[in-house]
Amino acid sequence: MIRFTAVLTFVRGVLALAAGMVLAFGLALALDLAQSGQPLGRVFSLELDEARQINNLLNRSLNQLVGVVFTTVAIAVPLTDNLYSLKFQEIYIKDWVNAAVLIFVVFTDLANLGAGLALKTDLIPVILLYLILAATVLCFALLFPYLYHVFRFLHPHTLLTRLEHELADDLRAARRLPGPRRAAAAAALEHLANIGIRSVERGDRNTAVESVVSLDRALREYWGVKAGLPPAWFRAEQDFFLGFSSAAMDDLTASRAWVEMKVFGQLHQLIGAAVGRMPEVTRTAAKTLRQLGLEPAARSDAAVRDLVTEHFNTLLRLALNRRDARAVFTVFDQYRLYAEALNTEYPEAGLEIAYYFAYYGQVGRDTGQTFLAEAAAYDLGALVQAAWQAKAPNRAELLERFLHYDDQARQPLRGVKKAQAILASYFLLHGLAEPAATFRAHWATLEPAFIRQVRDELLAVRREKYWEVTERRLNIDFVPDAQRAELSRFFEAVLSAG
Repeated sequence: MIRFTAVLTFVRGVLALAAGMVLAFGLALALDLAQSGQPLGRVFSLELDEARQINNLLNRSLNQLVGVVFTTVAIAVPLTDNLYSLKFQEIYIKDWVNAAVLIFVVFTDLANLGAGLALKTDLIPVILLYLILAATVLCFALLFPYLYHVFRFLHPHTLLTRLEHELADDLRAARRLPGPRRAAAAAALEHLANIGIRSVERGDRNTAVESVVSLDRALREYWGVKAGLPPAWFRAEQDFFLGFSSAAMDDLTASRAWVEMKVFGQLHQLIGAAVGRMPEVTRTAAKTLRQLGLEPAARSDAAVRDLVTEHFNTLLRLALNRRDARAVFTVFDQYRLYAEALNTEYPEAGLEIAYYFAYYGQVGRDTGQTFLAEAAAYDLGALVQAAWQAKAPNRAELLERFLHYDDQARQPLRGVKKAQAILASYFLLHGLAEPAATFRAHWATLEPAFIRQVRDELLAVRREKYWEVTERRLNIDFVPDAQRAELSRFFEAVLSAG
């Protein structure tokens, strides 16, 4: 639809310009004929010298036009290739508007050359010359609409759209030719990510985000036809995943999940380029991974659920290694939302993700990124609270894991204990005395001074939104008014027990 609209706009522009040029020239010619008293037939009768003069004029005009068109293309297309993707050249050549215009301009120039060769003393190809004149008028009418078409065509958004259309065509044809179409589909996904990576390098935020959205749409398009694809389609190729072992290829083939692996891998590549440089892209890619993972096609497939979890873990490792707190905070947030959505239906997955929160929190502590260890504790506490709200079958196990979150820490972290206190006050607010009591028992060994410090810091927070602009917008230490009284009672009980 988008391509049809662009072509229609181009054709309308050409016809409008051609009609305007013919009308203007026709009116001027009519005025000249009326002023000179010459009949209209005089225009269409040419002497040999007149014919040669017209042929030479057309030759100069057409040569200049060919030079302008091809010079523009020769500069603009390779430049765009270098900025975004070499795929531009292939798509440019395949576009029938580009091919038609270039062929028509060259054909008109060659036709004029043929007319010059045909000019003889006893042969003046009047009809041919006037046809070439009409074609030349049309060529000049093509010029501005075509240059507009080229510059719009070279916009990266156009390339993303064309790649999505090519991928859709590959999927439709995959039932007949799964082998070649697999390779073409894998290449299209790589090009979508490459455009995003190049955009991050150039600081082009909008195009980078749009490439993430294109990967999202591409995978949804694939899921729409996946059930009807032949078995040969699902065979993973080593060329699609350079560096992966043959055992990994066998696993992807058996799970029929190589396309999902490809898309998630491209999201990982994009985040790898964006971490520390473009947080909007990191946030969009992490959110896209979560949303794709919760689609029915992914949610109901154990192999794809595993891939989503593995990629979230890989993103956390990447952000932790680069010590980008903002990226880790973003990924934790999306990972928690993913776990909350799965927890009731797939409690084993929720427990597994809770383990990873504890693991990467430990990595944060070991690498001196204490804030991230505390951020993981807040998200783990929110996951436990959501499990109790939904009455998930794994809620007791999740609570146990949260209680022992910082057992390996040399000294307790205030952020971890704040998260535990907030959850304990939630239990008390809802009359869940037994789970709340587990926190009091677990806090028995803490120093009273430390407990008072945690209490004072929590109760001092009155602002729900964080005082700086963040992705989550919420202050993670904020406790609603209805829960604050229970929070105070929790600390009183802990301190009195000590």
